[in-house]
Amino acid sequence: MRRSIRSYLHPLVVALAASAATLRCGDAGLSLVGDGDADIGDDGGSGDAQPEDRGEPDQPDADRGANGDADADGEADADGEADVDPRTCPDGMAFVPAGPFVRGSDRGESADRDEEPEHIATLSAYCIDLMEVTAAEYRACVAAGGCTAPACDYRPDDHPAVCVDWSRSRAYCEWTGKRLPTEAEWEKAARGGCEIVPPPSCGPEDERTYPWGDEAPTCDRANWWGCGGNTDRVGARPAGFGPYGAYDMAGNVWEWVADWYDASYHRECAAGCTDPQRPWPGPWQYHITRGGAWGSGADNLRVANRFEYDPAWTSRSVGLRCARNPVTDASE
Repeated sequence: MRRSIRSYLHPLVVALAASAATLRCGDAGLSLVGDGDADIGDDGGSGDAQPEDRGEPDQPDADRGANGDADADGEADADGEADVDPRTCPDGMAFVPAGPFVRGSDRGESADRDEEPEHIATLSAYCIDLMEVTAAEYRACVAAGGCTAPACDYRPDDHPAVCVDWSRSRAYCEWTGKRLPTEAEWEKAARGGCEIVPPPSCGPEDERTYPWGDEAPTCDRANWWGCGGNTDRVGARPAGFGPYGAYDMAGNVWEWVADWYDASYHRECAAGCTDPQRPWPGPWQYHITRGGAWGSGADNLRVANRFEYDPAWTSRSVGLRCARNPVTDASE
């Protein structure tokens, strides 16, 4: 049996994640909320409010200039240790180094054909929120005129924001100077890159089923079916954090990503691809959510699981987290 991903995490990653969680949930005095899969009938809005002018939101890119190559962007050396990257992430975000990861599933590993085939995808470095966006954070965007109110009542302040469709979620991330993660970015943040477990080349040891490894979900690791029947405060289950320190990548609420859904899209990357993204609609005109929610079964908590929804759909089991490109200037 493969070892748990937690047994390979560098102590610094654990310390940084714990510190960020303390800053966000303690110093900010926030409270967390969660919601589940059972409630899916909420009326969705268009989410067409424009964010306040904070400059152009980040776009994922393959070419980041002098800081985006090989060792300088955090790829692993031959010894399997990632180099220190000169770029940084804002408080409350995890740094994900550039490099390859195992994406998708092979035949027989899942009943979902849209995850096939398993392949190697290589991503540029990026930052991703350590926590799901909370109800308090989303409410602040509404109060500032940058976001449209959710389609249902607010959750407790420290629970995830819910009842936000894809457009509302995108508007929130842009209002904060961030963006929705691409589907590939979300999956790498949840599964981990090939630098996590030696050797640095990709292999079976990098095919982790859940953010914490291959062990079955428990209520200590994730807020899923049978663990309370509603959303929970974000970051409440540190035993389930991912390889880069992000919390609730499995369970609590589904999370929107930037891509349009295409059931056959993984086949276009069968031989490998770099910074993949599906920026145009497929035949079903759906967007994608990831990670499962409080009402999900174990299969939906898998890091490779893909779930398509109408972009106007809202639910008490769907929320968001944001991503952005790393910054090179601490004042940025």
